Amino acid sequence: MADGGRIAASDPSEFVRVLREGSWFDSECTDGEYMVNFSGRYRELHGVTVRTDAPEHFMDDLKKYGYITG
Repeated sequence: MADGGRIAASDPSEFVRVLREGSWFDSECTDGEYMVNFSGRYRELHGVTVRTDAPEHFMDDLKKYGYITG
């Protein structure tokens, strides 16, 4: 990940769950709520919109915008 952290996940849904569980802001949300909240914060910081309609699209956009590396 861009911050140097690592997440091991077998699929996009697990990636979202693990990311949410480690969140300082939204660990108690559902995965869907987490994606929406994360996308809003990411848009404010970086000026791009991360799709939240499916974990696959969420993960694809995070790769596209450089949040997920490797």
